[in-house]
Amino acid sequence: MPASDQVGPIVEVEIIPVTELRRLGQLRTLAEMHARPRAVPKPNTRLERAIDRKAARLLDATKLRKWASAVKDRDQWRDRKSGVKVRSPRDLDPLRAEAHHLEPKSNKLLRYDIRKGITLSFEHHFDVEHYRYRIEGTAWFVAENGCRYIDGTYPVIFVRL
Repeated sequence: MPASDQVGPIVEVEIIPVTELRRLGQLRTLAEMHARPRAVPKPNTRLERAIDRKAARLLDATKLRKWASAVKDRDQWRDRKSGVKVRSPRDLDPLRAEAHHLEPKSNKLLRYDIRKGITLSFEHHFDVEHYRYRIEGTAWFVAENGCRYIDGTYPVIFVRL
């Protein structure tokens, strides 16, 4: 072994276990601990606000289409009032499939919840929307806000008004 003055000072190295290295990697620096999260800036111009609103509307429409498709698939493309097989929504006839919200779409908490939707034909959907029929539930679910809502996955009753 060469003398220490020829090679340089001899330094003892401590081996740190892998678990300790992981823990050290998880520690935050002082700058990270004192950093405050910055708010997302609001759009400045009218154009940016219009673009944001348009993007939100397109995203909502996409989610509603997926919701309607999921409701129709769950009901096996059958009208829940008559049990008749309904057709693709592109067809313009009384047996056109439509997904009906049992709770108004304005309720943001349940807007995309498939439990609160049922499949109806165009004719029966028109009758429900124009208050010729009322839908009553046989089963309910409790949402996050603590309210009870009709569960569309179970049979529903149509009452003539």
